Amino acid sequence: MKRTAFIFLIFIIILSFSLRAYSLIEPINPVDPRDIMVEIEQGMSGRAIANLLEEEEVIKSSTMFYLLLRFKQVDNLRAGYYRFSTSNTPLEIIDKLQRGEEEQFKVTIPEGFTFEEILNRFSALEMPEYEREILKNEINRELSKIEIERNFETEESGSGKFYPAEGFIIPDTYNFPMSYDEQDIAESLINYFIAQRQPVLKKAAEDNSYSAYELLIISSLIEEEGRLDSENKLIASVIYNRLDRGMPLQLDATVQYALPERTERVLYSDLEIESPYNTYLIRELPPTPIANPGDRAVEAAINPDQSDYLFYFAREDGSHVFTESYEEHLQKQRELN
Repeated sequence: MKRTAFIFLIFIIILSFSLRAYSLIEPINPVDPRDIMVEIEQGMSGRAIANLLEEEEVIKSSTMFYLLLRFKQVDNLRAGYYRFSTSNTPLEIIDKLQRGEEEQFKVTIPEGFTFEEILNRFSALEMPEYEREILKNEINRELSKIEIERNFETEESGSGKFYPAEGFIIPDTYNFPMSYDEQDIAESLINYFIAQRQPVLKKAAEDNSYSAYELLIISSLIEEEGRLDSENKLIASVIYNRLDRGMPLQLDATVQYALPERTERVLYSDLEIESPYNTYLIRELPPTPIANPGDRAVEAAINPDQSDYLFYFAREDGSHVFTESYEEHLQKQRELN
């Protein structure tokens, strides 16, 4: 009889322990779940991670979580920012940490953004926070990976400051892990250019009188001058026709780039500014791109329309009127005024 009672007591103890253990590996709040952001720092031990998750009220018991880690022989939990739900079980949390499914943030870089505007967009983020100058320096360091010869040696030229990284960031929507620092961001942006755009430019330059870098510069001019994608290749033809004839490009967009701040319209006084970007004075391409062009502008630079146009001006709706002579150019302007 005593033996039976003892066995029953042991059974009750085991059952109670099992029920208690089971309750501790259940979600903390599956009925009314909420999301909690947690940062797992590099080098944190399994015990430290368990304690942090309990402190943040992601799990019920750090001890039980740690025992699960030891039982599953898990030792490869990845650092980063993670968004957990109070409806997640400890096993689901462990699986997420093992796979490194950390939270990401999105940054959209529009076509035609300058390098400075891109830096400002990253530095304006509330989370994660990025130092503008650090990101700038990291991107400039990454430029050594790009196998496109550039035609300048200094960051300062004339009255305007220009950026070596101008044109080398592809406009797109990027998703980055929250744990990325400035170096990670710089590496991702430049590696994307190397993978997606560098081969296109280098291939096009093989059968072209312009280098890959010059094609990138021309792409940026098209990006900034064109408002309608359907006109990009015609604008490209005007640029090439003027370069072939040794004419100044006379592009307002390059003058805007040389000005301390963008203005609604370029004034006659602006056309006298001394700058390698003032294409009213120089008879060649500016030393760098003036923006980061999109794919359509690059395509127009590589495959321009064939035309005899040398001039164009913008209508109020953003479209352009193209002409072959200056006299016709003036006549068309008078007709529309």
